[in-house]
Amino acid sequence: MTQPAPLAETVATLDAHGARVQGMFSDIARGYDRANRWMSLGIDVLWRRRAVAEVLPEEAGTGSDGARPRILDLCAGTLDSTLELHRRYPQADIVGGDFSAGMLAVGEAKLQGEARARIVAEQMDAHALPGPDASFDAVFCAFGARNLSDLEAATREQLRVLRPGGRLTVLEFFRPRGLFSRTFHACYNRTVLPVVGWAATGNLGAYLYLPRSIGAFVSIEDYAALLERVGLRVIGQERLFGGVAGIVRAERPRGEA
Repeated sequence: MTQPAPLAETVATLDAHGARVQGMFSDIARGYDRANRWMSLGIDVLWRRRAVAEVLPEEAGTGSDGARPRILDLCAGTLDSTLELHRRYPQADIVGGDFSAGMLAVGEAKLQGEARARIVAEQMDAHALPGPDASFDAVFCAFGARNLSDLEAATREQLRVLRPGGRLTVLEFFRPRGLFSRTFHACYNRTVLPVVGWAATGNLGAYLYLPRSIGAFVSIEDYAALLERVGLRVIGQERLFGGVAGIVRAERPRGEA
């Protein structure tokens, strides 16, 4: 299938770092999915599937007012996670939000049938989400949090758009602390990842940046503490593949105004 050319960026970024990351992702959009499959040997698909399994509570057949549940897939990129959310929760209306128009254009080309009816791709800045307060039953973010310019400000926005009792689920490469995960990142992410990423997308710089972004990010413990500090309640942490990646789940406390 022929993929569309990247759209012009229309969402302003928070700072120069955000502008560089926005341009970088639009540049690698056409080869992004291919790079992920090659680099992870398909394991990223399994990780996403595991992460979305508890995005909504098992009993959440409808949203808080009897309507369809609403899910925000933040930093949605080429909509891989958005489509996985749709397969797991076909009754939900899903917004796939990202600040890279090029990534979203590639993702929109994948939407067919009921997915096109239930999923809306929307360009947005994670630091200033367009939705009103308490407008989503769940927020999901896969491999995007570490690219944010202001993690705490973005987390407060996620809290704002969540309804009381709504869940936040984050799948991410947190900064490694264990011996295995530190060794893996040092050996694989600094050698194999840049070469494979360059072969898949033609952009070596992007795949030199991505390993550095992991080392500069917070640990899973520090991220959980940040969520608690801004007002979310952490309900689960899971380390994947010996701590190479992790899933953190939290919820907005019920009974809040």
